[in-house]
Amino acid sequence: MALLEKAAGQGHAYAINRLGEICRERKEHEHAVQWWTKGSEAGLPGAMFNLGCSLDMGEGVVVPDYPAAADWYRRAADAGRGDAANNLAGMYQVGRGVTRSKRRALQWLRTAAENGHAKACWNLAHLMYADLPHAREVGHVREAAGAVTSAGVMEGHDVPRDVLTGVVHWLQKGGHNPIDELAKFRRDALVGSRFCYNEGCETVGQLKDFKRCPQCKIARYCGDVCQKQDWTAGGHKEKCGTFYHAR
Repeated sequence: MALLEKAAGQGHAYAINRLGEICRERKEHEHAVQWWTKGSEAGLPGAMFNLGCSLDMGEGVVVPDYPAAADWYRRAADAGRGDAANNLAGMYQVGRGVTRSKRRALQWLRTAAENGHAKACWNLAHLMYADLPHAREVGHVREAAGAVTSAGVMEGHDVPRDVLTGVVHWLQKGGHNPIDELAKFRRDALVGSRFCYNEGCETVGQLKDFKRCPQCKIARYCGDVCQKQDWTAGGHKEKCGTFYHAR
């Protein structure tokens, strides 16, 4: 710690960010925020992202500061942090700290995907396939999707070919298997999937039929019973209102 603090005092990026991480691991959240604030003000993208997460979750601060969290996510995303762009997309999706906007949520999701965030690549591909409003427009690419598009894999899908090319592009960029994922997308479109957040729930259906948690507007449930169970036994009471991804 003494060596890290000495290096941090000289502006060493890794030392500043690592000190914040160590403090967080020790549950010393206020000290973690202090180190990440210092690193963020020095222009370190990793510190900006971690500070955004802490402000988003209310760690080391009196209450969560969503507008400030969104601002630091944005700065980190502009510096190339895909995870920050992904979290910012989530904030625009539900209107937490920013004005709710589906289009801007998707635009930041694309930014995250362009920066190699694997989950963002999958989400963007899935939303394009499902024809979510603005998804096909935002996710459109001109690049060819490689050999997969000419191997008959794209046959049998009730989706325009240029859209499928984009879907395959993002799946490949995120390191996903286009053959397997396209089959899942098609199945979800035909018979639905398990969207209920209550662990162990086997209900299958269409996304629109699963109602959102009225507070966080992120978690979805098949009905009141599952929602009540997940609120207590599933721990959603503690997680409600947060949009956190591993640092």
